[in-house]
Amino acid sequence: MTVETRLPEEWTEGFVEVDDGIRLHYARTGGDGPPLVVAHGVFDDGLARIPLARDLADEYDVILYDARGHGQSDAPESGYGAADRAADLVGLLDGLDIEHPLLLGHSMGGDTVLATAANYPDRPRAVVAVDPAGLLAHNRDNRGGDGPGEEEIEGVRQQVLWWHDHSKAELLEADDELAGHVEAGEEELASLLADARLRVSATITEVFRSGWAEPDEFYPDIDAPTLVLRADVDEEARERDRESVDLIPDGRIVHVDDAGHCVFRDQRSVATEEVRSFLVDR
Repeated sequence: MTVETRLPEEWTEGFVEVDDGIRLHYARTGGDGPPLVVAHGVFDDGLARIPLARDLADEYDVILYDARGHGQSDAPESGYGAADRAADLVGLLDGLDIEHPLLLGHSMGGDTVLATAANYPDRPRAVVAVDPAGLLAHNRDNRGGDGPGEEEIEGVRQQVLWWHDHSKAELLEADDELAGHVEAGEEELASLLADARLRVSATITEVFRSGWAEPDEFYPDIDAPTLVLRADVDEEARERDRESVDLIPDGRIVHVDDAGHCVFRDQRSVATEEVRSFLVDR
């Protein structure tokens, strides 16, 4: 199976240099709608979100960017903590002359947009965090810099190196998640995710070592209206999530039934409608 996704002709792409000299790659749909910046997960990149951008391009000027260590962006040895990722995002906004965007992020990207809203409260018009990494049960001990052990981090590094040791065609057969998408008829998504895995740098292990945004520390400083879309979890976990999101002055949480961590992949129509309803007129 070979599926190559090209950017539509009217979209643009380029690079922005942020404060520490790191170049971040982006793609942009353009148009007259309000700017919507999308932050991806830890093993993905901006172009992996092309299907989402296509869905929203008629309503928003969607910007898909590669976080440092991902896609076509630079991959330094450091600068992967929540505050660093937030500074990178604001550097991208400054480079593109975007003052008050809508922010949407998944997993690591959800953590990034929440940290950005807390550290730069005057910048976002509204925030959507989809299953942000800091709320996941296995990451609770990885908040505020108390990261996983070196053995676990080395496991992540070896996983990335394993991807790099295979061709795209091999990954589409050997990687269980990608093979599952192919079997389900989602060839384009599988192809985009495979491309992202081949481009991600092993330096992203520093994301795990640095830890996630601590809700008690970050969430109370978020002024922007905020929607958190969470996976389907048990009632005990839902209550913990609600307590965390209640720290955001104008925050609300929606648990999406029958959705796993990749909420948009599992319940695309429900998640898209929740986002559209929340962002309308903002």
